[in-house]
Amino acid sequence: MTDQTDSHPPESEPPQLPRGLPGQAEQAAEVAAAVAEVAAADATRQARQPRPLEIVLIVLLGASLLLHALTIARLLSVRNTLRSEIGTLAEGVAQAKSSQLEYTLPIDQQLPIAIDVPIQRSLQVPINTAVRIQQTIDVPVQTALGSFSIPVPIDTTVPISTTVPIEFNQTVAINTNVPIRLNVPIRLDLGSAQVAPLLDRLRQKLIELRDAL
Repeated sequence: MTDQTDSHPPESEPPQLPRGLPGQAEQAAEVAAAVAEVAAADATRQARQPRPLEIVLIVLLGASLLLHALTIARLLSVRNTLRSEIGTLAEGVAQAKSSQLEYTLPIDQQLPIAIDVPIQRSLQVPINTAVRIQQTIDVPVQTALGSFSIPVPIDTTVPISTTVPIEFNQTVAINTNVPIRLNVPIRLDLGSAQVAPLLDRLRQKLIELRDAL
């Protein structure tokens, strides 16, 4: 019978520590044991269950992230809505140039007036009348017998026809309040040369604001 050799490779013998170095071998064994303990402690720490405080913090962090995400989404929605409204307003300003603004302004006020008015005029006043004279006049008469009076009755009408000039030179002071009550219609063309540039600048500012959002 032939000898059959074992197919398995021979087991390698553990390395023999060099003789004469027992102190170094003990130190290496102690270092290996310390590394093994640190690795075991790290694995234990990673495998342990999270504490309740850590769970609460994780939940609060998740809720905060969710709240921030909702807030950002809402802000983006408001931003889009605001941009749309500003664009609509800018188009309305552009279309307003082809329209007219009508307004009735009521006025109810007291207008104070204080003024001196000089008046210089020459007037000719005609006088046409008749003056009746009815009177008894005592007429003294000197005679040889003495002096005495004779009553003379007068009853007559004297016509008067003349023109009397009158010079009028005077300053008349006027100090009063004049009430003013009326409705003033106002019509403003928004496409006029005075208003249209203002509307154009307003529209440009609105477009810049929309693009800046």
